[in-house]
Amino acid sequence: MSDITYRWCDGPQMSDADWDRENARLEPVLITRGWASLSKWTSRILIAETSAGDLVGFIVLQALPFVGPLYTVPAARGTGIAEDLSDQMQAFLTENKARGWVAIAESPYAAKLCEQRGMKRVENVYATDPPGTVEV
Repeated sequence: MSDITYRWCDGPQMSDADWDRENARLEPVLITRGWASLSKWTSRILIAETSAGDLVGFIVLQALPFVGPLYTVPAARGTGIAEDLSDQMQAFLTENKARGWVAIAESPYAAKLCEQRGMKRVENVYATDPPGTVEV
């Protein structure tokens, strides 16, 4: 496939009409794969297409809220404060129409809180270390 070109679609800088046109090409793939729909305001897309304009691939940089860390002092553990904090954060995210959110469960208790609130464990998640981080 030597006739492939790559093009950025920067959601916030696109007109609504341009965004709608590009999103209409991507949305069927997202739905089929069970992936979240894209937000124009928090997505930047790199599209691969043929010289005729046929879509052959894409990768998306998108912002999803990261929830965490969650902490309670040892004396307050088991009192329901962690649950209240989690419930209020979830209500805030829902009220503000977040398309989804991510939490890292570093303990079995945190995993239980996530699961009780309808979150699902995702396999194959990868992360980078911040630039300049030195492994000890």
